[in-house]
Amino acid sequence: MMRVLHVTEAMGSGVLSVVDSISRRQAEAGAEVRVLFLPRPETPSDEALRARFHPDVILTRLSTGTRLGDLRALHRAMRDVGDLDVVHAHSSFAGAIVRQALSRRRDPSTVFYSPHGFAFLRLDLPPVVRAALRLAERRLARHSTLILTSPSEFALAQSTLAPRRAHQLQTGVASDTVARRPRRPDRMRRPVVGMVGRVTFQKAPWRFAAAARALDDRADFVWVGAGAPDDETRWFADAPVRVTGWVSPQELAACIDGLDVLLFPSLWEGMSLSLIQAQAQGLPAVVSDVVGNRDAVDDGVTGFVRGTDEGLIAATALLLDDAGLRERMSAAALDRARRTLTDDRVGEDSLALYAAGLAPRERTSR
Repeated sequence: MMRVLHVTEAMGSGVLSVVDSISRRQAEAGAEVRVLFLPRPETPSDEALRARFHPDVILTRLSTGTRLGDLRALHRAMRDVGDLDVVHAHSSFAGAIVRQALSRRRDPSTVFYSPHGFAFLRLDLPPVVRAALRLAERRLARHSTLILTSPSEFALAQSTLAPRRAHQLQTGVASDTVARRPRRPDRMRRPVVGMVGRVTFQKAPWRFAAAARALDDRADFVWVGAGAPDDETRWFADAPVRVTGWVSPQELAACIDGLDVLLFPSLWEGMSLSLIQAQAQGLPAVVSDVVGNRDAVDDGVTGFVRGTDEGLIAATALLLDDAGLRERMSAAALDRARRTLTDDRVGEDSLALYAAGLAPRERTSR
């Protein structure tokens, strides 16, 4: 039985969904799986997490009361992973701490790292900081195997970091959650354009607000999620946008079903599960041309990929004005989701990647 530890300091939103999915599938495949995490403000309670995760997955919350204290405690916790076969870090900060802490303790082929959006892509950081983060990622890459979750993220890692070991692992939604029939537009009601995610700089809420102001005569605009009150006020105060607040996974599916178009204008991603879920529910999407987004949406077929603010608004208007196009793209999105956006094999495939890393070490020890 393979013993696996997942580690993250970003236990919320998309990272939470990925860690839940991969740990669940691995446990179902017979692995002994643990998850060590640092909480964020949006991290669900222990009771909610326990109800969400597979019953055989061991969950450990590491919290000292301060962010710096948490990061130091995580570094110390890496001293006690000797009995585990694999350590898989998720998100940039956990990836840096885990790989640095284990660099002299474990064979790098047994340490895995998934960034879920490289920190050096963050446009809210000064160029000098982004350059430093890129250099750090390049140096740390030698201490692990990279597991990337989209073709464009994999290509970026190869061209920027030149890692010795890197693989792409398909993530997504369970195949049994993909809608069976395409959406049929309800021409008797006003269309609804939505976005799913936190109200943060990364998700470019000002782009969504600009589209809402430009297309207010054609549709209602809803942001499914929440953010800091100051951020919501700053970006939506004068825009016709309704913010739902945090919703449960079950409520999220219902919210997506109530939309006609997804406008997903983020500045950087890894591979957004919210976007994948929307496509799997047959929702045509207009997305920014960034890592992950361009992999989830087939431009001109299941939605539109656009590189400018004007292009995002124009593509959204095109879908609002053409109900037939929305229906055709809905059908195409479901077909593509069934073929390329499901995670049914993520447990078996990830364990196979781990086993390949363990094999050379096992041969050496004989």
